[in-house]
Amino acid sequence: MERFGFGRSNSDPWFRIGNFDVTTTAFIAGLGIFSMFVWAGEGQGRTVSKWLWLLGGSGIDMDGEIWRLVTWPIAIVPGARLFWVFLSLAFFYLIGSQMEAMMGRKPFTVLMGSLIIIPAIFSVVVGAILGLVGFAAGVHFLFLGAVVALAASQPKAVFWPGIPAPIIAAIFVGIDVLQALGDEDEFSLLFIFSTVLVALFAIRSLGFAEALHWWPKLPLPASLGGEPTPARRRPPTSARKRGRRKGIRVVPPADPRKNDLQDMEIDVLLDQVANQGLDSLTKEQRKRLEDHSKRLRKKDE
Repeated sequence: MERFGFGRSNSDPWFRIGNFDVTTTAFIAGLGIFSMFVWAGEGQGRTVSKWLWLLGGSGIDMDGEIWRLVTWPIAIVPGARLFWVFLSLAFFYLIGSQMEAMMGRKPFTVLMGSLIIIPAIFSVVVGAILGLVGFAAGVHFLFLGAVVALAASQPKAVFWPGIPAPIIAAIFVGIDVLQALGDEDEFSLLFIFSTVLVALFAIRSLGFAEALHWWPKLPLPASLGGEPTPARRRPPTSARKRGRRKGIRVVPPADPRKNDLQDMEIDVLLDQVANQGLDSLTKEQRKRLEDHSKRLRKKDE
């Protein structure tokens, strides 16, 4: 088994600020750090954070507040301790940086975008149908999806002190499920379920979980990290040029074997006329002889 480490990765940043690489992981974690300062200064009324939470039970149209579908990871839940918020951001940064270095910035960004938007839409729509009330906020759910995706893409990787990645993922998911059951929070259960499913579908469809060959693989366009569509084979240049020449019809050469058979048939019919007369020919034989005669006249022309 490979040991999964947290050393410095060979990142492929979107841009740099000085010597700091701004990757997708760094951008999300940076927004989370910024939200900690906002949370500390906005007061108990949460005048800013309350507009960032994803709210279940607000209806499928979300009362027009569709920005909540993408802002919930950087929001902080009510009553949160900043120490645990910072710890979640730190773990997300460690896991996310390693995965982004492994996958590349574009596929990893597609994975993060899927984990942000799809579970949010699914939970809001299904929650509205089932009448579930709740909310989602914080980077923890992104971290959970990243751990599940990591376990699916590198099932033989081990964490300190020698725990395989799939077991680590199962532990984190199990703790969140137990917490939601203890709080009787059905909306969070729905969100956890959708996050795990999206993580598995996304990492498999992006081509980084070949070990899960039994799991469905959704076709993705090449622009989103899917497999490129094979290019259509073009005919040779000479064939295209021939096709552009209008008015010229290419006639395949006649089969010489067919001509020999026709000539033999003419000889037999003519011998019969010479020996027995024209009246000895049947209607079918006369028709065949006329057809051969027409063919020969056209050939001479």
